Amino acid sequence: MGLAQNLVFGLVTGSYIAIAAIGFTLIYGIVNMINFAYGEYLTIGAFIAILTVGVLPLPLPVAAVVAMAGGGLVSLVLARAFFTPINDTGPVPMLLTSIGLGLALRNAIRLTAGRSARYFDTETTTYRFDGLPELPVGPVNLLGDLFVTSQQLVVLASAVVVFLVLHALLTRTDVGIAMRAMGDNESLARVRGIDTQRIRDSVWILAGVLAALAGVLVGVQTNVNADTGFGYILQILAAAILGGAGSVYGAIAGSYIIGLVLALSAAFLPSGMTGISSAVAFLILVVVLLIKPSGIAGQEVREA
Repeated sequence: MGLAQNLVFGLVTGSYIAIAAIGFTLIYGIVNMINFAYGEYLTIGAFIAILTVGVLPLPLPVAAVVAMAGGGLVSLVLARAFFTPINDTGPVPMLLTSIGLGLALRNAIRLTAGRSARYFDTETTTYRFDGLPELPVGPVNLLGDLFVTSQQLVVLASAVVVFLVLHALLTRTDVGIAMRAMGDNESLARVRGIDTQRIRDSVWILAGVLAALAGVLVGVQTNVNADTGFGYILQILAAAILGGAGSVYGAIAGSYIIGLVLALSAAFLPSGMTGISSAVAFLILVVVLLIKPSGIAGQEVREA
């Protein structure tokens, strides 16, 4: 398989990591916490979409919207129940609470959905729970031996739409501007009349929506199980830190670096060493942080 084909894989992987990492970094930058339960939000979103497609059944795009709404609601309810009451206790209690919540959610998903992998049926246009939501088109030849599947195109197109919508939200709306103000200085934002609790709630909802969408896109690419989100949380964390924790645009850049490193290392490492792809990604993270401790766009965030 050629370099160009692996670059396509890396861009696809980077796309759904980026969508998830944006929500993760918004929580860090505005709520000031690292939420290790965030990976489970991704899993919940994927399962909501698969259930919606299988039970109702509805087309995948509609199921994705249902999953995003469900993800936003779950994120807000969990934040109100577990994180808001301890907002003022500092980052460590919040971190430990998120670890415990993530463990509880993961086991709850296992008890509810079992350990079996679930997937969207890709062979028919009617999506079923034990089939998969199916995208009917096969690989598309781009150039020479370079192919892209319809599922990969969905992921890439979804990422572009998300980036454009998020950019407009953060730069053109009152809520987005308030989010940026809180990220810079919450006390000053409160003095200037910003309802900080309302903005925190908005961040939780937005992060849940993005995590759920990322989960759906992962499900479009492969199967999902109760551990899917947990498997991605370190990559999401690495992407957010690499980009500059708290920076939306940095998280996007960091995600694509991680995605490309994962794809290229898996392609070119000896077959017996493919399992260390994630370690290679983290090695790149360490090297970048040694050169620029604030991450790729850490300074830009503070100035935004």
